[in-house]
Amino acid sequence: MKIGRKYLTKLPSLLERYKYPALILLIGFVLVLWPSVKEDAAEPEPVEIVSTESVPEDEDYRARMERELASLLSQVDGAGRVKVMLTLKTGPASVFQTDRSVSSSRDGEKESQSTEERTVMIGRGSAYDEPALVSKAYPVFQGALIVAEGGADPSVRYQLSAAVAALLGLGADQITVVKMK
Repeated sequence: MKIGRKYLTKLPSLLERYKYPALILLIGFVLVLWPSVKEDAAEPEPVEIVSTESVPEDEDYRARMERELASLLSQVDGAGRVKVMLTLKTGPASVFQTDRSVSSSRDGEKESQSTEERTVMIGRGSAYDEPALVSKAYPVFQGALIVAEGGADPSVRYQLSAAVAALLGLGADQITVVKMK
């Protein structure tokens, strides 16, 4: 018992003397015990962008947006009848999940590396597979032309331009408002 008491009485002075090395040792133990992340999981999953939408669907989306905007903008005080024309920068796109496998081989002094990518397929029954969809991007608009009966009034032009900018994310330089004849 005397040996145990002897060390217990010296413990505070030892801790005071070696507090920084003890702290570093404690942090090291915490980091060792901390759950680690697998190297494979840390690498982002490769994706491939493939547009599956056809031109008629681009046109349908654009035409629907033009009709909805014209209907909405005609409600602005002083606008009167409104027609809208939109141009698309990009069409809709689907992003599918892909698996990437990298293999290396050594032929004498030459080392070669090959990469193979495959789209991940999901089975929907015994005879139907479809690609695994990660996300779908909507078309991006490039510009807008608004033809309105009240297009000669600067305040109406500003209101129409601001509304289209807010709805479509276009800048003021991408929107033109003109008077209808």
